[in-house]
Amino acid sequence: MVAGDGGTDGSTMGMRLTLHAARVCAIALVVAGSTAAPASADLLLGLQDDALLTSPEPQAWTVAQQLGPKVVRFNVAWEQVAPTQPVNADDPADPAYNFANADLMAQKTAEIGAQSMFSIVNGTPWANGGREPRYMPSALEFGRFCGVVARRYSGTFTPVGATAPLPAVKKFTVWNEPNRGQYFFPQGRKGAVAAKNFATLVAACVPAIKAVSPDAVVAPGPLASRPDKRKDVGGSPPIEFLTMYKAAGGPKPQVLAYNPYMNGLLPQFKPKETTKDGAITLRNLDQLQGWLKRNYHRTTPLWFTEFAWRTAPTPRLGDVSPEQQASLTGRTIELVRQHYPYVQIFTWFLLRDQDQSGYWRSGLVTFDWQLKPAFQVFQAEATH
Repeated sequence: MVAGDGGTDGSTMGMRLTLHAARVCAIALVVAGSTAAPASADLLLGLQDDALLTSPEPQAWTVAQQLGPKVVRFNVAWEQVAPTQPVNADDPADPAYNFANADLMAQKTAEIGAQSMFSIVNGTPWANGGREPRYMPSALEFGRFCGVVARRYSGTFTPVGATAPLPAVKKFTVWNEPNRGQYFFPQGRKGAVAAKNFATLVAACVPAIKAVSPDAVVAPGPLASRPDKRKDVGGSPPIEFLTMYKAAGGPKPQVLAYNPYMNGLLPQFKPKETTKDGAITLRNLDQLQGWLKRNYHRTTPLWFTEFAWRTAPTPRLGDVSPEQQASLTGRTIELVRQHYPYVQIFTWFLLRDQDQSGYWRSGLVTFDWQLKPAFQVFQAEATH
């Protein structure tokens, strides 16, 4: 994807937003009217669209601000920030580091009145044997990188040439979907190697961040809601993965990050639902919380770090229309508010469709900046 293509000038976009307003309002009212219980004020709605929000696209942050997210997630990819080994890996100003995109995200997020959530992800060639980013890196070096990220975004670090410190970031997550082989490798038999390695990374990262920012919250994950079906990729269901993670000495999670995709299942409360692949979704999330309570003896807060409905062909649902996306969005947020008070953050994946016909048409606006009906549904919930 080439971020920033397909943009329009502000007046054209404004006309398109106006043209859609009546339809958007009507759908939003229908969704709002279906709510059967008072909405919780504790749920923060968030947004993630790394490529768009770090691109030169002039409309990106204007529209993001109009959406009103309270949290903006960004993946701090180690191999991109430090493709070569720094001389002083503990120094955020080491010239080997390129934090330009992360700096931009922290600054712009603060400007729109939202909180940053930084996911520290991937290995870098000099720390994982020259392999691709999903491969397990040196835990020692990964912990150092976590520490340097925390120092740069402690709220006290001023980059060379700047006149003020960078905004503070107090929400972090560790890796991305380590229970799926396309994001973390090797997996080993039934994900056992990945769970053990992930425990080592979390044990290195959490204290490194806390040493710099004791009030920061660091969440393991996000975990994926299900393993990958491909045998050559590997993976494990979330509860099995967590069981192995705990057995390997993984730190007790202060918060657990989670991506609760449902693979076309409708947003309905089905607490006893079981599936062949061991999936834990928005329908049966209490099963995950039950495991957390049994093993850590308390309710563990969850952050949903990625979720969306796509206006595209979807398993079980067919070709989801913009109107269906709006309805599903409202029903999904309602489900979370009504049944899962321990969920603190709900992050939508993509502000704008990545293109006009590809898989990730999960944006709240189309690729050519037409507002989808789901935009105002999300906006109303975000500013609730």
